[in-house]
Amino acid sequence: MNDEIEKKRQEKIANFKINFDAGDDLDLPEHTDITSSSLSSESDGAVFENNAELDRTSDISSGEENLSAYPSDKRSVRKRHRLANKRRKMKAKSNRVIFNVVWTVMVITVSILFGEYLMVGINDLLAVGREEEKQVSVTLSKTDDIDKITNMLYDKGIINNKFFFKLYATVTKSTSGFTAGTFDVPTNKDYQALINYLQSDMNRTDIVTIRFTEGMNIYDYAKLLSEKEVCNSKDFLEVCNSSEFDEDYDFIKSIANTKDRYYKLEGYLFPDTYDFYVGEDLDSVIRKFLANYRRKVYQTKSRVNGFEKKVTIAQRAEAIGMSMEDVLTLASLIQAEAADEHDMYMISSVLHNRLSIMENNGGISWYGESGLTMLQLDSTLFYPYATQADVPIAQRNTYVSKYSTYDYEGLPAGPICNPGLAAIEAAVSPNDTNYFYFCHKAATDDEDAVAYYASTLNEHINNQYAAGLLS
Repeated sequence: MNDEIEKKRQEKIANFKINFDAGDDLDLPEHTDITSSSLSSESDGAVFENNAELDRTSDISSGEENLSAYPSDKRSVRKRHRLANKRRKMKAKSNRVIFNVVWTVMVITVSILFGEYLMVGINDLLAVGREEEKQVSVTLSKTDDIDKITNMLYDKGIINNKFFFKLYATVTKSTSGFTAGTFDVPTNKDYQALINYLQSDMNRTDIVTIRFTEGMNIYDYAKLLSEKEVCNSKDFLEVCNSSEFDEDYDFIKSIANTKDRYYKLEGYLFPDTYDFYVGEDLDSVIRKFLANYRRKVYQTKSRVNGFEKKVTIAQRAEAIGMSMEDVLTLASLIQAEAADEHDMYMISSVLHNRLSIMENNGGISWYGESGLTMLQLDSTLFYPYATQADVPIAQRNTYVSKYSTYDYEGLPAGPICNPGLAAIEAAVSPNDTNYFYFCHKAATDDEDAVAYYASTLNEHINNQYAAGLLS
């Protein structure tokens, strides 16, 4: 009995032949389970359980589906691969859509923010929205760079955006050239107008007005300029002895006896009222004096007796056979000695008379008096110092100026001060007299100074007694 059963089982197994290589020809349902549909008995299940080839399974869709029907069914495998690929593509497409949306939102947001920032910068560049009537004081120094200037303008409320101002200055090559000084800056200026404003001396407010009176010498100038913080006195004196201005001013270039002078520019710093900037460049300071001198002496013309046309002072000097160097030196002596403008023309006549007999008569006056080969003026004794008390103590008692008209004949090597226009006029237009001497009675609180003139030495001695100079 058992043999029969076993035989039938073997026949059944023999008849149950499946060609796995022809799996594409099978038309099976998608989820057909061979083990459950073909073999239902326990014994049949045991056989398949012991057969490793029939018990294999395949996970085709990465854990999403367990394909147990016919592991070698290529059509089913490909189909599942297609489905898996399709799902992956759909997911990737969905992710790309999300990414594009997020990216677009980010770009739009950044663009809006950048646009707003750009508009803020543009408004600041054009001074849109700034206060119009307000002015702010700003002081720049020579060492300030664009970073410090930008921070200062921002802190003062003159600009609203440091980055854009510095960017504009960089692009327009305006990071340098700013003028040291103090400015009252309007807050409604655009960037370019603001830069132009801060690069011009014309807009500075740290202006110092100084009056240089006639007769001040170069030391007086240096001291006053230093006190007003225009420039350093030592530097000023050094530049006044340089050749820095020769090429621009012929009257400076023509000075032949530079080595004999204490200060080359003494006499040419025309006394007047000037406006300077605090810490102004020395070159600019001195050029103001020289330009004024040139204008007064070489460019300004006036009507003068004896000339058909209007003439300059330089032309009048040439007419009397004097160089402007000698005229200026003579004018400085007149300026230092005269009590008033009328006295200038009288003293000018005395000095011209003495200079004339030195040159033509050997120092003998028209009255037969000799020994008049020197001008003998007290104002020249201690130059470049004003008085003996100003001479350094180590030299005070033995000091002899090389400009001393008691020790040297003729005119000094150069001016002893900076004469005004009246003294220069007197130097080229002396009164016509026969005087060789003069002296003064000092002014008091009740009386002005009194001038005395004499043709002879005896007359001069009497005048000295009258003036209280001799007793």
